[in-house]
Amino acid sequence: MVGMMNHIISILASFAVFTHLPFAQAEGSGFGGEPEAIELAQRMVEAMGGEEIWSQIQSVHFVHNWYPYHREDVYLENEILDLTGPRSWVDMKSEIYHRVRAYSPEFFYWSHENGELSTDKGKRFENAISRAPFNLYRLARAIARDDPSYAVTLTDGDIPGSQQLQFSGPDGEVGGYVILNARHEPLVWATNQYRYTFGPMKQFGSVRLPNWAVYENGATLYEMVSFTASNQVPDITLFAPPASESEK
Repeated sequence: MVGMMNHIISILASFAVFTHLPFAQAEGSGFGGEPEAIELAQRMVEAMGGEEIWSQIQSVHFVHNWYPYHREDVYLENEILDLTGPRSWVDMKSEIYHRVRAYSPEFFYWSHENGELSTDKGKRFENAISRAPFNLYRLARAIARDDPSYAVTLTDGDIPGSQQLQFSGPDGEVGGYVILNARHEPLVWATNQYRYTFGPMKQFGSVRLPNWAVYENGATLYEMVSFTASNQVPDITLFAPPASESEK
Protein backbone atom coordinates (compact mmCIF):
# COMPACT_ATOMS: atom_id res chain seq x y z
CA MET A 1 0.00 0.00 0.00
CA VAL A 2 2.89 2.39 0.79
CA GLY A 3 4.36 1.75 -2.66
CA MET A 4 1.02 2.41 -4.30
CA MET A 5 0.52 5.66 -2.36
CA ASN A 6 3.98 6.85 -3.42
CA HIS A 7 3.02 6.03 -7.02
CA ILE A 8 -0.19 8.06 -6.65
CA ILE A 9 1.67 11.04 -5.16
CA SER A 10 4.18 10.88 -8.02
CA ILE A 11 1.36 10.83 -10.59
CA LEU A 12 -0.39 13.85 -9.12
CA ALA A 13 2.82 15.82 -8.64
CA SER A 14 3.93 15.29 -12.24
CA PHE A 15 0.57 16.03 -13.87
CA ALA A 16 1.27 18.84 -16.35
CA VAL A 17 -1.09 21.83 -15.97
CA PHE A 18 -1.62 25.10 -17.73
CA THR A 19 -3.43 28.36 -17.20
CA HIS A 20 -2.78 29.81 -20.67
CA LEU A 21 -2.13 28.12 -24.01
CA PRO A 22 -1.38 29.27 -27.55
CA PHE A 23 -4.73 29.26 -29.29
CA ALA A 24 -5.58 27.47 -32.54
CA GLN A 25 -9.12 27.84 -33.77
CA ALA A 26 -10.62 24.62 -35.13
CA GLU A 27 -11.63 24.86 -38.75
CA GLY A 28 -14.33 23.21 -40.80
CA SER A 29 -17.75 21.98 -39.82
CA GLY A 30 -17.17 18.36 -39.00
CA PHE A 31 -19.43 18.13 -35.93
CA GLY A 32 -22.65 16.64 -37.29
CA GLY A 33 -26.28 17.24 -36.51
CA GLU A 34 -28.79 20.07 -36.64
CA PRO A 35 -27.38 23.59 -37.21
CA GLU A 36 -29.37 25.04 -34.30
CA ALA A 37 -28.16 22.27 -31.99
CA ILE A 38 -24.54 22.76 -33.09
CA GLU A 39 -24.81 26.48 -32.42
CA LEU A 40 -26.20 25.87 -28.92
CA ALA A 41 -23.45 23.32 -28.23
CA GLN A 42 -20.86 25.92 -29.25
CA ARG A 43 -22.51 28.46 -26.94
CA MET A 44 -22.27 25.94 -24.11
CA VAL A 45 -18.52 25.58 -24.70
CA GLU A 46 -18.16 29.37 -24.75
CA ALA A 47 -19.94 29.48 -21.38
CA MET A 48 -17.41 26.89 -20.13
CA GLY A 49 -14.38 28.96 -21.13
CA GLY A 50 -14.34 29.03 -24.92
CA GLU A 51 -13.48 26.84 -27.88
CA GLU A 52 -9.90 28.13 -28.04
CA ILE A 53 -9.22 26.76 -24.56
CA TRP A 54 -11.13 23.48 -24.85
CA SER A 55 -9.65 22.62 -28.25
CA GLN A 56 -6.19 22.53 -26.61
CA ILE A 57 -7.03 20.37 -23.61
CA GLN A 58 -5.90 16.75 -23.78
CA SER A 59 -6.42 15.67 -20.18
CA VAL A 60 -7.90 16.98 -16.95
CA HIS A 61 -7.38 16.39 -13.24
CA PHE A 62 -10.21 17.32 -10.93
CA VAL A 63 -10.77 16.87 -7.21
CA HIS A 64 -14.22 16.38 -5.66
CA ASN A 65 -15.59 16.02 -2.18
CA TRP A 66 -18.34 13.38 -2.29
CA TYR A 67 -21.22 13.25 0.18
CA PRO A 68 -23.09 9.92 -0.20
CA TYR A 69 -26.38 9.80 1.71
CA HIS A 70 -25.90 6.18 2.79
CA ARG A 71 -22.41 6.57 4.29
CA GLU A 72 -21.16 8.40 7.36
CA ASP A 73 -17.84 9.31 5.78
CA VAL A 74 -17.11 11.99 3.20
CA TYR A 75 -14.50 10.93 0.68
CA LEU A 76 -12.07 12.93 -1.44
CA GLU A 77 -11.86 11.91 -5.08
CA ASN A 78 -9.01 12.62 -7.49
CA GLU A 79 -9.75 11.78 -11.12
CA ILE A 80 -7.54 12.08 -14.17
CA LEU A 81 -9.30 11.81 -17.54
CA ASP A 82 -7.60 11.31 -20.86
CA LEU A 83 -9.80 13.36 -23.20
CA THR A 84 -8.20 11.85 -26.30
CA GLY A 85 -9.49 8.34 -25.54
CA PRO A 86 -11.66 6.35 -23.14
CA ARG A 87 -9.29 6.31 -20.16
CA SER A 88 -9.92 7.28 -16.54
CA TRP A 89 -8.04 6.90 -13.26
CA VAL A 90 -9.68 7.65 -9.91
CA ASP A 91 -8.48 7.66 -6.31
CA MET A 92 -11.21 7.78 -3.63
CA LYS A 93 -10.19 8.10 -0.01
CA SER A 94 -11.72 8.80 3.39
CA GLU A 95 -10.67 7.99 6.94
CA ILE A 96 -12.25 4.51 6.63
CA TYR A 97 -12.20 3.80 2.91
CA HIS A 98 -9.69 3.74 0.07
CA ARG A 99 -10.31 2.71 -3.49
CA VAL A 100 -8.38 3.26 -6.71
CA ARG A 101 -9.98 2.28 -10.01
CA ALA A 102 -9.22 2.78 -13.67
CA TYR A 103 -10.42 1.80 -17.11
CA SER A 104 -8.75 1.89 -20.51
CA PRO A 105 -8.74 -0.15 -23.73
CA GLU A 106 -5.24 -1.36 -22.87
CA PHE A 107 -5.81 -2.54 -19.29
CA PHE A 108 -9.61 -2.97 -19.17
CA TYR A 109 -11.35 -2.16 -15.86
CA TRP A 110 -9.78 -2.71 -12.46
CA SER A 111 -10.43 -1.70 -8.86
CA HIS A 112 -8.10 -1.76 -5.85
CA GLU A 113 -10.38 -1.39 -2.83
CA ASN A 114 -9.08 -1.47 0.73
CA GLY A 115 -6.12 -3.55 -0.40
CA GLU A 116 -8.03 -6.01 -2.65
CA LEU A 117 -7.55 -5.97 -6.43
CA SER A 118 -10.29 -7.01 -8.83
CA THR A 119 -10.40 -6.83 -12.62
CA ASP A 120 -13.22 -6.87 -15.15
CA LYS A 121 -13.17 -7.38 -18.91
CA GLY A 122 -16.94 -7.78 -19.05
CA LYS A 123 -19.93 -5.62 -18.16
CA ARG A 124 -18.22 -2.99 -15.98
CA PHE A 125 -15.52 -2.49 -18.60
CA GLU A 126 -18.08 -2.33 -21.42
CA ASN A 127 -20.22 0.18 -19.51
CA ALA A 128 -17.21 2.41 -18.81
CA ILE A 129 -16.03 2.37 -22.42
CA SER A 130 -19.52 3.02 -23.81
CA ARG A 131 -20.21 6.07 -21.60
CA ALA A 132 -16.68 7.52 -21.83
CA PRO A 133 -17.13 9.46 -25.12
CA PHE A 134 -20.11 11.31 -23.61
CA ASN A 135 -18.37 12.66 -20.53
CA LEU A 136 -19.08 16.41 -20.31
CA TYR A 137 -15.40 17.35 -20.64
CA ARG A 138 -14.89 15.06 -23.64
CA LEU A 139 -17.99 16.56 -25.27
CA ALA A 140 -16.67 20.09 -24.68
CA ARG A 141 -13.37 19.19 -26.33
CA ALA A 142 -15.10 17.46 -29.25
CA ILE A 143 -17.32 20.48 -29.88
CA ALA A 144 -14.35 22.84 -29.70
CA ARG A 145 -12.36 20.68 -32.15
CA ASP A 146 -15.30 20.24 -34.54
CA ASP A 147 -14.96 16.47 -34.16
CA PRO A 148 -16.80 14.71 -37.03
CA SER A 149 -17.31 11.52 -35.01
CA TYR A 150 -20.10 13.23 -33.04
CA ALA A 151 -23.53 14.61 -33.93
CA VAL A 152 -26.01 16.63 -31.88
CA THR A 153 -29.76 17.18 -32.10
CA LEU A 154 -32.08 19.44 -30.14
CA THR A 155 -35.13 18.35 -28.14
CA ASP A 156 -37.17 19.70 -25.24
CA GLY A 157 -35.72 18.80 -21.86
CA ASP A 158 -37.77 17.28 -19.06
CA ILE A 159 -37.39 20.54 -17.10
CA PRO A 160 -40.22 22.84 -18.28
CA GLY A 161 -39.05 25.27 -20.96
CA SER A 162 -35.55 23.79 -21.18
CA GLN A 163 -33.55 22.79 -24.26
CA GLN A 164 -31.77 19.46 -24.42
CA LEU A 165 -28.78 18.63 -26.59
CA GLN A 166 -28.64 14.94 -27.50
CA PHE A 167 -25.23 13.62 -28.54
CA SER A 168 -24.58 10.55 -30.64
CA GLY A 169 -21.39 8.83 -31.76
CA PRO A 170 -20.28 7.16 -34.99
CA ASP A 171 -22.92 4.42 -34.61
CA GLY A 172 -25.69 7.02 -34.59
CA GLU A 173 -26.91 5.96 -31.14
CA VAL A 174 -27.59 8.67 -28.55
CA GLY A 175 -25.13 8.17 -25.71
CA GLY A 176 -25.63 11.30 -23.64
CA TYR A 177 -27.41 14.60 -23.33
CA VAL A 178 -27.05 18.03 -21.76
CA ILE A 179 -29.86 20.33 -20.66
CA LEU A 180 -28.92 24.01 -20.87
CA ASN A 181 -30.10 26.91 -18.76
CA ALA A 182 -30.95 30.37 -20.16
CA ARG A 183 -27.24 31.32 -20.08
CA HIS A 184 -26.37 28.28 -22.21
CA GLU A 185 -24.62 26.69 -19.24
CA PRO A 186 -24.95 22.96 -18.56
CA LEU A 187 -27.74 22.41 -16.04
CA VAL A 188 -28.10 18.64 -16.41
CA TRP A 189 -25.62 16.17 -17.87
CA ALA A 190 -26.46 12.53 -18.41
CA THR A 191 -25.28 9.38 -20.15
CA ASN A 192 -27.28 6.20 -20.57
CA GLN A 193 -26.03 5.22 -17.09
CA TYR A 194 -25.87 8.40 -14.99
CA ARG A 195 -27.61 11.75 -14.58
CA TYR A 196 -26.28 14.79 -12.70
CA THR A 197 -28.01 18.10 -11.97
CA PHE A 198 -25.51 20.95 -11.64
CA GLY A 199 -25.18 23.93 -9.36
CA PRO A 200 -23.84 27.38 -10.33
CA MET A 201 -20.78 27.77 -12.52
CA LYS A 202 -17.42 28.75 -11.02
CA GLN A 203 -14.10 29.81 -12.54
CA PHE A 204 -11.30 27.22 -12.35
CA GLY A 205 -8.22 28.64 -14.04
CA SER A 206 -9.11 29.26 -17.67
CA VAL A 207 -12.39 27.32 -17.65
CA ARG A 208 -15.81 27.65 -16.00
CA LEU A 209 -17.52 24.57 -14.60
CA PRO A 210 -20.38 23.69 -12.26
CA ASN A 211 -19.18 24.07 -8.68
CA TRP A 212 -21.26 21.16 -7.43
CA ALA A 213 -23.69 18.52 -8.66
CA VAL A 214 -26.40 16.21 -7.34
CA TYR A 215 -26.57 12.65 -8.62
CA GLU A 216 -29.95 11.31 -9.79
CA ASN A 217 -32.55 12.00 -7.07
CA GLY A 218 -30.17 13.61 -4.60
CA ALA A 219 -28.66 10.41 -3.24
CA THR A 220 -25.15 11.82 -3.60
CA LEU A 221 -23.71 15.32 -3.87
CA TYR A 222 -20.22 16.29 -4.96
CA GLU A 223 -18.40 19.59 -4.64
CA MET A 224 -15.57 20.62 -6.95
CA VAL A 225 -12.42 21.31 -4.92
CA SER A 226 -10.05 21.98 -7.80
CA PHE A 227 -9.75 21.52 -11.55
CA THR A 228 -6.63 21.65 -13.69
CA ALA A 229 -6.21 20.96 -17.39
CA SER A 230 -3.23 19.84 -19.42
CA ASN A 231 -2.15 19.92 -23.05
CA GLN A 232 -0.40 16.57 -22.44
CA VAL A 233 -1.92 13.10 -22.46
CA PRO A 234 -1.34 11.05 -19.30
CA ASP A 235 1.34 8.39 -19.32
CA ILE A 236 -0.35 5.13 -20.33
CA THR A 237 1.10 3.35 -17.29
CA LEU A 238 -1.21 5.42 -15.10
CA PHE A 239 -4.09 3.16 -16.14
CA ALA A 240 -2.26 -0.12 -15.45
CA PRO A 241 -3.34 -2.10 -12.38
CA PRO A 242 -0.88 -2.26 -9.47
CA ALA A 243 1.48 -5.18 -9.52
CA SER A 244 0.78 -8.00 -7.09
CA GLU A 245 3.24 -8.70 -4.31
CA SER A 246 4.48 -11.78 -6.21
CA GLU A 247 5.33 -9.60 -9.23
CA LYS A 248 7.36 -7.05 -7.28
